[in-house]
Amino acid sequence: MELDGSAMVTVGEDGQVKIWSRSGMLRSTLVQTGTPVYSVAWSPDSDHILHTSGKQLVIKPLQAAAKPVQWKGHDGVVLKVDWNPINNLIISGGEDCKYKVWDSYGRVLYSSMLHEYPITSISWVPDGELFAVGSFNTLRLCDKNWVVIHLGETQYWLIIQHRMVQ
Repeated sequence: MELDGSAMVTVGEDGQVKIWSRSGMLRSTLVQTGTPVYSVAWSPDSDHILHTSGKQLVIKPLQAAAKPVQWKGHDGVVLKVDWNPINNLIISGGEDCKYKVWDSYGRVLYSSMLHEYPITSISWVPDGELFAVGSFNTLRLCDKNWVVIHLGETQYWLIIQHRMVQ
């Protein structure tokens, strides 16, 4: 959902990124890629869309003439992304069993150690100070220095996009 609640964005294995009105009307097909798109996030200003494309992360401006910013994010398929609405940082997780923190220009600020399983869930908390990283039966809560401050089994946690409840 766009930050002001006026639009939604969807992605899928068909490689399309679509923007919809709240009433369910298709506004536009923003992107058509040749690979599945597994995750998407709005920019803090709602003027850009961040999406996955294979091993790549792509920031697509909503202005028609503007060029996207694209970079290799992971050594495996990128499965999940989120964009911090407070500090503009991006987090991603992938099949390479790592999570990474990026600035909005595609520069990596942090790359985690190799985890046992692919990173399948990742989300900033609303105040932008912490984020959660999920993989098979494990959830890690990381602080603003990207250090794991809590490790738990997922049966005790529920992650909702842009909201985390224990």
